[in-house]
Amino acid sequence: MVDDERTRAWRALTPAQQAMLRRLDREGTLLSVAPWEMRTVRSLLVRGLVRPRRSGRADVGLWFLSAKGSRLLPSAETKARAARGPREDPRPDPRPDRQLPEGAAP
Repeated sequence: MVDDERTRAWRALTPAQQAMLRRLDREGTLLSVAPWEMRTVRSLLVRGLVRPRRSGRADVGLWFLSAKGSRLLPSAETKARAARGPREDPRPDPRPDRQLPEGAAP
């Protein structure tokens, strides 16, 4: 998925769907879902972003983040960039030994 497509797909989700995907990413699996969350889980299931537990595995959670769902989540780098705010120029000064006159702004 190209970043633009991923961003558009992420923004197309409702805030509740985004929160549920973040929760699955953070907690791993959901052992139980509250009744009011089931509608969100079903909508994510239809989109292929979550998957149910495979039969015969009673020792693990009920709902899992699918590969498609984990690709859709904003990356840690994107999250960090959003938390930092506006981007600063990461390039170092090409002349680190340059001395500015006293009282001059860089």
